[in-house]
Amino acid sequence: MARILLAGCGSIGTQLGLQLQNAGHQVWGLKRSPATLPFPGLQGDLGQPLASTLLPPALDYVIHTGTPAERSDAGYRAGYPLAVQHLLDALGEQRLQRFFFVSSTAVYAQDDGSWVDETSATEPQAYNGRRVLEAERLVQASAQPATCVRFGGIYGPGRNWLLRRVQGGADVQVEPPKYTNRIHQDDCVGVLAHLVQLAEQGTALAECYVGVDDDPADEASVCSWLAQQLKAPQPTPIKKLTDTSPSQNKRCRNQRLRNSGYAFQYPSFREGYQDVLRGQAESTH
Repeated sequence: MARILLAGCGSIGTQLGLQLQNAGHQVWGLKRSPATLPFPGLQGDLGQPLASTLLPPALDYVIHTGTPAERSDAGYRAGYPLAVQHLLDALGEQRLQRFFFVSSTAVYAQDDGSWVDETSATEPQAYNGRRVLEAERLVQASAQPATCVRFGGIYGPGRNWLLRRVQGGADVQVEPPKYTNRIHQDDCVGVLAHLVQLAEQGTALAECYVGVDDDPADEASVCSWLAQQLKAPQPTPIKKLTDTSPSQNKRCRNQRLRNSGYAFQYPSFREGYQDVLRGQAESTH
């Protein structure tokens, strides 16, 4: 049994905590308002310094699953590098088996449709990618053994922005294709639980994993398929217009994660969104 702190315990952290608890581990969740957590909660704001006495002693793992309070440079600074530094400071002399940091494929600036993996250059131009990468580097430079997991766009129950966009009539870039990378929320939880299990078994972990499904599909294909499922109008195809439409994107490769033995519950957007739509249909009856 491991002693595990989930820091910044939102929907993914809560789901992960339940799964780890059911596997026999001792779990705590750290967040600003922990009263509704289904396991022991600790009240703390990761954007502010944390008292070392707040954290349980003899922790084996810390898993940072926090998200920014607002979508701004200040929000991302507080939610990522400051949060990580405050956690590391509060740990003090504690030595973990591993610190897991939930990162993002936003650390990649590639926008030419090329494939990227854990060895690709990270030169983000936008504030979100820069702040997340700053946090990655803090974790990797610390005294704690660390693994960063770069998740793509997370979707699942309650994360319906793309469904709303398609239902409202979407314009989609078709020439050149705009590639998108995603992962179902259940697979985010599955990946993190899988890596904890590997660490518990004594398997050597890499410093970084790209966490996306098997299908970095182009946006037009995803939206067209969703429109069919939703019986909505097909999206309007547009060509890329200089400075006025989204740039082409990258395709993220998950081979390292696959090689570690992880099997995706939802290998592509089709299986994942079918499950989301099925759940919505059931909830309306």
